Amino acid sequence: MFAEEIFALGLGLTPPWKVMSQHLDTEDTPTKLMLEIGAERGVLYPCPKCGSACKAHDFKEYTWRHLNFFQHHCYLTARVPRIDCLEHGIRRVEVPWAREGSRFTLLFEQVVMSLVREMPVNAVARHVEVTDKRLWRIVRHYVSKAIAALDLKSLKAVGLDETASKRGHNYITVFIDLDRTEKPVIFATPGKGKEGLAKFCSFIEAHGGHPDNVIEVVCDMSPAFLSAIEKEFKAAKVTVDWFHVVQLFTKAVDDVRKLEAKQTKLPEHTRWTVLKGGEKGRTDGQKNALLELV
Repeated sequence: MFAEEIFALGLGLTPPWKVMSQHLDTEDTPTKLMLEIGAERGVLYPCPKCGSACKAHDFKEYTWRHLNFFQHHCYLTARVPRIDCLEHGIRRVEVPWAREGSRFTLLFEQVVMSLVREMPVNAVARHVEVTDKRLWRIVRHYVSKAIAALDLKSLKAVGLDETASKRGHNYITVFIDLDRTEKPVIFATPGKGKEGLAKFCSFIEAHGGHPDNVIEVVCDMSPAFLSAIEKEFKAAKVTVDWFHVVQLFTKAVDDVRKLEAKQTKLPEHTRWTVLKGGEKGRTDGQKNALLELV
């Protein structure tokens, strides 16, 4: 089996496409494997609209970055034809290894999207040796595609919270569908408070849902959130999430401990003795302190 046939199998090429030639450039840095993809002269290509077999009208050469071949950067080059369809006129043929408008193969984009779920885009850019600006285009394409397909007709229970996106007072508010077991995040917006709730309501309506269908909202005790929820989600009941309830109780217990410590001498290790839950193991010192307190 020739090298071109092996590469064609690896790329999953189907007729009329095949690997015409391959060249490993070891003089450049990083080293590059160049694969030329083409078809036999005179073959017919499917119309991207109707699939009819059509003759090539003209050609234009494109190059796509592919997954590395061992340590070598790999690029696919092909002269992609425009066909002259009787019904749809002159149109550029769609290649099976890349989406329209992208200069990366589908497999390369798949790896990028897997990596950006686990690490920052800048880190992925360094790893694959592509600028982060180009990777952001990939991310935005697939995120926009996923958002466009989002159906919120059955949205009934929502959880929301703000989180810092970077140092300083820079926040984003994240919304999740509490009934989803996988990929629960459905919306995120810069800022916090009532503006974020208003944007989320518009987003729900744009995706087939309605704020009046939401019957439960889980959030913290932020006055801005609570007033906005009352305004935007008129049918919803508010549930304060357990983290913030526990946080309040913990602070109250610690405040009482501090007050008593000013009035009487408390055993050593008292702070964590009273703050630790019963399910967490206490040290011997904390156990002794608990015995003294009771």
